[in-house]
Amino acid sequence: MNTHLEKHSHMMVSWRGTRDTLCLVVREKRDDAYKTKSFTAQGHEGIRPQVVRQQGRTEATMASSSEREAAERPLPFQVEEVPEDEIKRLQELGFESNLHLVRTKPNLAYFRSSYARLASAFYHFEFRPDDVVVLTYPKSGTNWTSELVWALRNPDALHRAEDVASSERFFFLDMDILRPGRADEDDPTYRRFVAACPGGRVEDGVQLQLASAHEGPRVIKTHLRFDLFRQDLLDTCKVVYTVRNPKDTCVSYFHHCSNNKRNTFKGDLPNFAAAFMTNGINYGSYWDHIRQAWQRKGHRNLHIMFYEDLKADIHGELRKLANFLQLDRDDDQLKRVAEHARFDQMKSRHERLNVNHIIGNFFRKGQVGDWKNAASEGLNNKMDEWIQENCRGIDISYKYE
Repeated sequence: MNTHLEKHSHMMVSWRGTRDTLCLVVREKRDDAYKTKSFTAQGHEGIRPQVVRQQGRTEATMASSSEREAAERPLPFQVEEVPEDEIKRLQELGFESNLHLVRTKPNLAYFRSSYARLASAFYHFEFRPDDVVVLTYPKSGTNWTSELVWALRNPDALHRAEDVASSERFFFLDMDILRPGRADEDDPTYRRFVAACPGGRVEDGVQLQLASAHEGPRVIKTHLRFDLFRQDLLDTCKVVYTVRNPKDTCVSYFHHCSNNKRNTFKGDLPNFAAAFMTNGINYGSYWDHIRQAWQRKGHRNLHIMFYEDLKADIHGELRKLANFLQLDRDDDQLKRVAEHARFDQMKSRHERLNVNHIIGNFFRKGQVGDWKNAASEGLNNKMDEWIQENCRGIDISYKYE
């Protein structure tokens, strides 16, 4: 695979060639947005059709194999199957289904097996300068943060959220791992995929391809750690990272997994906390995730927020976030954004618009300090010891109420 890239002040031109295919891609900046044109010559019938964005429209043309190209490029980490003894340990703790897991090395993170197929496509995903990426550990305020970012960018279009689900307003890339798409005509996401990516294949990642096909600014959310993306992510676009205290994160994650109708966790909170503290759950170590963000905290394109601060002073935190995003928003607009993203408002819209009810009671409480209502004194002491052992090098003063 040969790749050539040229950058100009308003245009980026690249072409990629193999023995059978030459693909030219032109990304031109117009009115602060990028328009993409692709031209492909091919000489092999096995090359798949390509989704091409041209003059603001999505069209099927000749061949593109971005996922296949990505798969040919080496990764700076390994993906392997989780050993049987670890699977058995998780089963004994209460994880009773969908234990076909893989993990990354050397920094451990557990994923469902679909990640092995898509790891390279995730790592080499092409972010753009006008993207905002919301990157968090699970159950740390991901949806709240994403809604705040979208609302700050669209203060005059908040009414759209009453009719358009969040899944259609921002891209949750990880859905390609958590619930891989299926060719189901009754699934609205699949119908959008067919319309936007007529040459795409479901097995190459529905969300990855929908995001790639989208014209204009994108809000992208993910739970993947920084090291599972290319290291130029922060040099390319803005990233908002939200931190939640580990105790409330654990109890929220416990309820999330317990209420999953497909992949049930049938253990109790102490068992779940045992897996959480030994990195045996999806996305792996809480501390590795936080540490990677904290090591980058001085970067101009990274904004770190705390869930507890958002709860305590939403208007102040919104002002900081708007400044980071270089958005000029007055106090009235910030008040409307805060109202739009209130917990009860988001819960109501989700229950009314979301056709996928795999997670029962998805918006549960949204509170600070719920840990103390769920954990015994013994479990709380174990968590305190775990926090003390692992927080070295991270100068965060967590708030628990």
